[in-house]
Amino acid sequence: MFKKSSQFIEEHIEKIVLGVVGLVCIWLLITRVLISPNAVSYDNQKFSPGGIDPYVRKLAEQLQHKLNEPPEPKPPYPPRLDGPLDPNDPVRDGIPGDLQHGFAGLVDLAIPGIDTRWSVLLPPNISPEVAEGRQYPAPLVAGVIGEVKDVAAGHLRAAAYMPTLPVTPDLPYENAAPEPNDIDLVTVEGKFDVAQLYKRFQQSFAGVDIPVEWRDPCLAVPVFAAVQLQRQELLDDGSWGEWHDVRRTKIDYRRRMFEIIEDVGNLPPGGVKVRLLQFNDAEVRMDLLQPQAYQIASANREWFPPSLHAKFVELQSKEKLEARREEIEAAKQEKEREREQRLEERRGGTLGTRSGPGGVGGGSPYYEGLGSTGGLYGERGTRPRRGRYDLRTGRGDSGDMGLYDDTGLYGDRRRPPTRGRGRDERDIETEYMMGPDGRQVSQKPSINDVYYEFEGILLTPRTELAKMREPLLFWAHDDTVEPGESYRYRIRLGVFNPIGGTNQFSKQDASLRNAAILWSNFSEVTQPVTIPKMLYFFAKEIQEAAKKVTVQVSKYVLGYWYSKDFPVNRGEAIGNVVESEPEEPKDPRTGRFSFVQPEEKVAEPEAIDYSTGAVLVDAVAVNDWSGAGRLLPRHYFDMLYTFDGAYIEHMPIKLSYWSEQLLAMYNEIRKSEREPKEPLRGWDSRIGGRRRGVAPGLEEFEEEYYDEEYQMMMEEMMGGMRRY
Repeated sequence: MFKKSSQFIEEHIEKIVLGVVGLVCIWLLITRVLISPNAVSYDNQKFSPGGIDPYVRKLAEQLQHKLNEPPEPKPPYPPRLDGPLDPNDPVRDGIPGDLQHGFAGLVDLAIPGIDTRWSVLLPPNISPEVAEGRQYPAPLVAGVIGEVKDVAAGHLRAAAYMPTLPVTPDLPYENAAPEPNDIDLVTVEGKFDVAQLYKRFQQSFAGVDIPVEWRDPCLAVPVFAAVQLQRQELLDDGSWGEWHDVRRTKIDYRRRMFEIIEDVGNLPPGGVKVRLLQFNDAEVRMDLLQPQAYQIASANREWFPPSLHAKFVELQSKEKLEARREEIEAAKQEKEREREQRLEERRGGTLGTRSGPGGVGGGSPYYEGLGSTGGLYGERGTRPRRGRYDLRTGRGDSGDMGLYDDTGLYGDRRRPPTRGRGRDERDIETEYMMGPDGRQVSQKPSINDVYYEFEGILLTPRTELAKMREPLLFWAHDDTVEPGESYRYRIRLGVFNPIGGTNQFSKQDASLRNAAILWSNFSEVTQPVTIPKMLYFFAKEIQEAAKKVTVQVSKYVLGYWYSKDFPVNRGEAIGNVVESEPEEPKDPRTGRFSFVQPEEKVAEPEAIDYSTGAVLVDAVAVNDWSGAGRLLPRHYFDMLYTFDGAYIEHMPIKLSYWSEQLLAMYNEIRKSEREPKEPLRGWDSRIGGRRRGVAPGLEEFEEEYYDEEYQMMMEEMMGGMRRY
């Protein structure tokens, strides 16, 4: 039997295994698929993975339905101070109903005898009738807050540090990677009586005519809101175009804040009140009324307001002429000394040229006229030359200590020469006197006076506008002018309307309700400002046979004019890009080449683009007549050229046939090119750009002066005396 059963198992083992596997699969299907153990518990219920989604969706629909229903009113709040906490609840928080006497009863239970009749201190309540009933007269005279007077416009062309990145509040001008570049900057200034404006605001909002309960000292302080600069452009027909607003400069990081918004409804959130808080700041007021100018890089240029800039240019020209006169005089004296020295050498009276009783080899060199025909002082019988050092007394014949020549130790300059500003430092001990403020003031007008005057008109955080005795000088810049164009300007000043957007104006001023800014009148229109071109070309010579014209192209680059002659044939463009060649150093006095290299090299451009965009068309002969009274025949050539191929222009060839304007510009460029080029000033230059609170004072100048040049001179003089 056992053998038979074992054979049965062996014969049916495969079927048995398949049956067991089938049973296991059926068990897995029932327990793991049909009856899933992955139930989810939610809201005290169990859901299958597929059953929870419909339940959540149903709850969301119910919540949406509740949100769309109107709100249910809550029961009224019963008084809780003296009344019961809950009259329907006999016992609340462990307190029996007979002891529930509200908050006062609870206080009495804890600390008997406490007076609960108290109230919270609150600011005095202004009734709506009083607030809405206010009516203030506008601080206006004839509809404006005042007049802008003494308007002036000035133009400055120079090399300046231009930002290469957009200037923002997070990226100020000095961090915007500024690089030297040429700029045309127009500044328009005006004067405004600020003290009178303060008086008007005081009378309108806190004056004696205003009811006591309406007086508001906060409203009585005017806050400047805007400086509006407008310009007109001269059109081709000779008329002036429309007035257009001039935006703030590219270096003004508050230019978006200073954008003019005249309607109260267009103000940012917070309206007039927030703007009053923002603009009633000393730094904001300084940047609004006296904005910063570009940092000037040119060595001989400086920015000032128009009224001071004219004075600065005049004094600078005078000091240059004075410095040039001194250089010429010094050169004449040097030549005279050399001539006298050569004459003395011929006479044999120079020290060390002869020996003998009166020479160096013997005799007494201390007494004039004793010894031989030669000697220390020249021929026998002659007295010492004026200015020569006398070994007998240790002095020159002029009575001064040291080795003096005919005019002193260093010519006629008893003090070191100037440091590039053309100042006359010969009598520095007597040229200055102490002013009333303890500052040294020059008796002779100088450029430093302009800096002091500029420092005096600058606003500072300590400036009290209400107490200003002189009118406020304010200005605005225009850095968008184009070379070759002409403009004229007008400017006005605005303050915030402190009650804008309210009904607190009097009836006659009700039209100002929506005005965010109260304006002054526009100033008078300035004189036209013409911006010179930065590129000119001049027809100088002609080869008549070949019709080849020599054209000089001049271009303004980094504060200086550069010129190049181009021989141009018909059909060729006038000018092209030229690589710069380093110039040999020259002596500015003689114009001769110097082998002494300067300490600082001029920042020469690597290449100058002389391209004019014009093409030479032809050169034609012209025969005409000239002269005011008596007409004389003229024969010359006209250079015909074009920029666009459609319109042909002409220019006479040779200087004698040019117009007065063209000849004046040619001479001005030549004069500018003769001036020695100086290196550009660094960004941190002491006088570069506008630095608030920093003026080049005489104290700083004298400290530099005595520490360097004067000390060197004294050491050299004392060293010379020790050698003798």
